[in-house]
Amino acid sequence: MHPSFFRLPSFARFHAKVGLAAMGCLLAWLPLAPAEESWSGTCTIEFLGKSTLHDFTGTVSAREFTLKATNLEDREKAQINAVISVAVKNMDTKDEKRDENMRDSLKEKDHPLISVTLDDLKVADTKPKWEGRLPIPSKLPFELTIMGTSHEETGKVESWSEKNGVVTMVVTFPVSLKAYDISVPTVLGFIKVKDTIEVKAILTLKPAA
Repeated sequence: MHPSFFRLPSFARFHAKVGLAAMGCLLAWLPLAPAEESWSGTCTIEFLGKSTLHDFTGTVSAREFTLKATNLEDREKAQINAVISVAVKNMDTKDEKRDENMRDSLKEKDHPLISVTLDDLKVADTKPKWEGRLPIPSKLPFELTIMGTSHEETGKVESWSEKNGVVTMVVTFPVSLKAYDISVPTVLGFIKVKDTIEVKAILTLKPAA
């Protein structure tokens, strides 16, 4: 993996997200929470692509989102709902021409948003590890939609922390360009982007006001 990837602020190209993941905040307070709660979330995304010539990185920030949690009185039935979206036009690789080609490949005019959806996601499906009263998720299943095509993906929870009621979680996952029918033009007849894009989503959650 590109040595500077995890030192950048954060893509999404896709994407999540998997923000994507106000999940950690809910999990932190699950044992003490009421039957239903709302959380305000932000997500910064880093993405890493590789080509036959060199690697490239990019970043994008998701729109602020709300995570709603229900059935909190029963850990086995507790569910989470959220939609985390990024605007394709805001994806930035620090190369104007490459960014233009990326927007064209993602058909930004027809599909301006990439989204991650948590639809009645059961906390139990995150395979949490319990430390005292705190369930720490180890994975995050979600639905990723790019250019109108949706697939179930699973992110790996790389880190999780809580401070003063605010939870920060880092989730990583790969995205296949082919799976979402994303065609990237070859440059100069031989420079080609490889199929897998690596994504890192940094999610922050706090109780909604």
